[in-house]
Amino acid sequence: MSEVIRCPNCGQANRVPDLAGGKKAVCGKCKTPLISMNGDGHPIALTDANFADTIARGRSVVDFWAAWCGPCRMIAPILEQLASERRDVRFAKLNVDENPRTAAQFHVQGIPLLVMFDNGVERGRVVGAVPKGQIEAAIRQYLG
Repeated sequence: MSEVIRCPNCGQANRVPDLAGGKKAVCGKCKTPLISMNGDGHPIALTDANFADTIARGRSVVDFWAAWCGPCRMIAPILEQLASERRDVRFAKLNVDENPRTAAQFHVQGIPLLVMFDNGVERGRVVGAVPKGQIEAAIRQYLG
């Protein structure tokens, strides 16, 4: 079985087979790591439809981003690393252009925007393309 994943960098649709053994999928056009809907140590893709249910339980870091946003593309590999390092926190991405309702609900003014949630309750925010250490510090501060 496979799924179609849109590249967060170039927007290319990629058909990705189920990957085993820790293999990661990359975009066939630009080689950016792809974001699966099922996680497994990678950020998961969120939509207006699945946002509330996904963040309702546990600790989550949600990246509000857009494909045209250069700084968003800069932090994407950092979030990929953190998702594999911090299995105790769910990492997710929400494309603000494709999901305007959720972006408006959280008053997203600038991207990239990282929002930390604990059992569906917002605990903190980090705006802009910041270094990995600053993201890690915010996660520790807001989520433990």
